[in-house]
Amino acid sequence: MSVRTGVRVSGGLVALEEEPTRLAEALDRVCTRWARGSGAVALTVPPLLPVSDLAALDVYRNFPHLALVSSALDVAVAGADQIEQEAASGEFGPDALAAAGLALPSSACYGVYLHYLGRQVPEGGELVSLLGQCFRNEDHFDGLRRLKAFRMREVVALGTPEQAQAHLDHSERFLNMLAGEIGLPLHRRAASDPFYDQSDERVIFQQLVPVKHEYVYQGMAIASVNSHHKFFGERCSISLTGGGPASTSCVGFGIERWLHALADHFGGDWDRAQDAVEKAEKSLA
Repeated sequence: MSVRTGVRVSGGLVALEEEPTRLAEALDRVCTRWARGSGAVALTVPPLLPVSDLAALDVYRNFPHLALVSSALDVAVAGADQIEQEAASGEFGPDALAAAGLALPSSACYGVYLHYLGRQVPEGGELVSLLGQCFRNEDHFDGLRRLKAFRMREVVALGTPEQAQAHLDHSERFLNMLAGEIGLPLHRRAASDPFYDQSDERVIFQQLVPVKHEYVYQGMAIASVNSHHKFFGERCSISLTGGGPASTSCVGFGIERWLHALADHFGGDWDRAQDAVEKAEKSLA
């Protein structure tokens, strides 16, 4: 169990008291205002997604070790007494569980591409903003740095290759300005893109032309900009008005990781961190 003032983490699950909750709200408000000013429309996607849909996006080929799925209790097979006994022990065995057809997504943007399944994006492209709950079965957990369940503010672009790249350039400028206004030291580094299978020829391409860049605070990525090229456009049949699959790109802000970085940078003083974010909010408005 990890405890920081106002934060309680146990088993990769976090509870935030008032001060860090207000800071998270302020940070997300800054990102949301920027997204809205950039022309993004708000979207809410389901917290659960069909396993079959995620399988079509190679989720279980690329990183099955991170996957978490949702199952119902099979009362008819296990019986009420067995279920009650297993619940008291702290976990349900396979005999008590029905087949798991729904999954807890590891990335917020999956819901966006599935929402646009079989659709055509307008000529000017589409920009979407959402706050998603993400779930990952990590091999270990570490305070706010690495959680089983966490929030991600994402802004996703769908359109031509030029529109997708313009979103990345715009996002990088915003990240640099936001970090500068807060006074948070970040550095940018190239990273691998988890959406591509390691046997895929596109892995060779991304080694030559990086498609993912992370913004890092003391070795921890708290934001990233990602180019998917036509991967999701092809898999989800998202098309352009002029024909052909859409390109996509996204920027993601890990809310709890930002909280860790801010708390660390400001010596655990939530008020100082709050003041810095609110000052940045006014400067960037």
